[in-house]
Amino acid sequence: MKYWLYRFTAWLIRLLPRKAAYWIGLRICDFAYCMNHRGRGAVRENMRIIFEHQGIHPSQHILDGYTRKTFQYFGKYLADFIRFRAVSAEDVRQQVSIRGLEHLEAIRNSSRGAILLTAHFGNWELGGAFVAGLGIPVHAVVRPVASPSLERIFDFFRRQRGLKTIPLEHAGIGILKALRRNQTVALVGDRDFTGTGKPHLFFGRETSLPRGAAWFSLRTGAPIYMGFVARAADDSFILLMHPPIDPKVLTTEEAIQERVAAIMEDAIAHAPWQWFIFDPFWPEQPDS
Repeated sequence: MKYWLYRFTAWLIRLLPRKAAYWIGLRICDFAYCMNHRGRGAVRENMRIIFEHQGIHPSQHILDGYTRKTFQYFGKYLADFIRFRAVSAEDVRQQVSIRGLEHLEAIRNSSRGAILLTAHFGNWELGGAFVAGLGIPVHAVVRPVASPSLERIFDFFRRQRGLKTIPLEHAGIGILKALRRNQTVALVGDRDFTGTGKPHLFFGRETSLPRGAAWFSLRTGAPIYMGFVARAADDSFILLMHPPIDPKVLTTEEAIQERVAAIMEDAIAHAPWQWFIFDPFWPEQPDS
């Protein structure tokens, strides 16, 4: 039933104009905002910690407003994920503003491979597609969903956009093979899905962050390029690329992790409503 409901919704969203598709995405996530008490509480608490780390004591009004805004922006993310098919260089030029274009050229010309690292922020799925649309092959590490039928649909969407996927359970060998061929691997660096991460300060509080990017960078020599696709006020996109984190310069895992955490903090702090984490992110958080 869930599979067919998703197929119908995806068909409808692809059929409709963009604004109408967004309307459907917004209504779905408005419903989720009302019904998902645990997720709503987790987003609200995450938001509070982000504000307090910046020295801001947030009002109840701003926490409630930004929490709902997070759900609504996620609705737009879902609509875009479904609507975008193949992404060409022309699509990127028309729809995406890029800061740090020179870093994409460095990835293209890298003789050591490259690790493209992002977070569950803005539109991370399209980020890899935008890079692939510029002619840079990308192998994206993905965490399969519970339903094999739905996962086949998601995998089809990703392949349409020029992405090659590496399932999380086979990530180790898949990443090594790609980097040894001087190719680009895309990872998400804010959720420790494998349980192998290390405790690290993030927005002033300790939590487990994945260490895969730093680990592979040190052992293969591949630099880490952090990038985030942020949604602009007019619903266009801005791809923000950062200078490389080079394992020849930062030679320990801890030093690389500190740089990664600092860059993620900066991106999220500028638009916390675009950080899509619907679970308690820090261990000491309450569930509601």
